[in-house]
Amino acid sequence: MKKSPAAAFTLLEMLTVLAIIVVLAGLVLSVGGYVQKKAALSRTEGELHMLISACESYKGDNGSPPRDTPSSGTSVTDTLSPKQHFIPTDTKYSDASLFLYKELSGDKKGTSGTKPDGIPDDGEQRYMKEYDLRILNATKDPTTKKITEVKYLQDPFGFPYAYSTAAAKDEEDFQKKLKLNPTSRGSITRPSGSKLNGFNPGSYDLWSTGGSTKLESGGSAATWPRWIKNW
Repeated sequence: MKKSPAAAFTLLEMLTVLAIIVVLAGLVLSVGGYVQKKAALSRTEGELHMLISACESYKGDNGSPPRDTPSSGTSVTDTLSPKQHFIPTDTKYSDASLFLYKELSGDKKGTSGTKPDGIPDDGEQRYMKEYDLRILNATKDPTTKKITEVKYLQDPFGFPYAYSTAAAKDEEDFQKKLKLNPTSRGSITRPSGSKLNGFNPGSYDLWSTGGSTKLESGGSAATWPRWIKNW
């Protein structure tokens, strides 16, 4: 009696199975990426709400929200504008974000007296009392794993939370012009619309680019809807 040949997949069958596996893997990866992005956006919204609450508490105690107003040099929060700066890798983002961290955390000089190290300074008011350490972009000691320097507040996408007081600077300049030229009150107009370097007149703008690292095609108007923001 002859033995029947062993059953085996044909080349066409193997290619078909392989194609199905590739398609299924692609679906799993795309769904996984979508879920991760949604989770990151949700966490961003929560962290932004926390920062806004801290800023409002700061404003309640100090009469105005955090604003960098050095006696000499350039204000890092006045020069960052959501209408002009769209790339989160711009140092203006990280500089303003670091200033906000120092003001809200009370960690201004650190224990070394030079750089913030994640520990509030003695005597400094804390407005961010409890927060997830993932919000800190920081350098850690490789041995102890303790923070040695906080660089800025980061969103879940790894980019700085942006903080601007450019609109507050606009209002301040407007008030100064009124004082210097009281008889010209009718000819001096308060900045608004495209002439305002922010979205919250006389206050602050706080946002995350939502993972976007470039100016979208179509200009700024196409970019803003992707951001998670306080306006």
